[in-house]
Amino acid sequence: ATPQGFHVDEAQGHAAYRELFRHALELGMVDDIRRAVHGNDALGNDLFAEQIEAALGQRAKPGKAGRPRKADRE
Repeated sequence: ATPQGFHVDEAQGHAAYRELFRHALELGMVDDIRRAVHGNDALGNDLFAEQIEAALGQRAKPGKAGRPRKADRE
């Protein structure tokens, strides 16, 4: 038996790839994906983003817009 995700021949692989895109994405999901890609952010809930941040040691969710307030910088 072949491991899950692997295919015996090219035609089987092509069919499996097409199956990934058979269903339409939820309304707004494409926009969410674009925002995450452009912002270099994790796409998922807060817990997932926190896990990614811990694993990578860098920010993985959107920060606050604008400059930090003066009190925050001191």
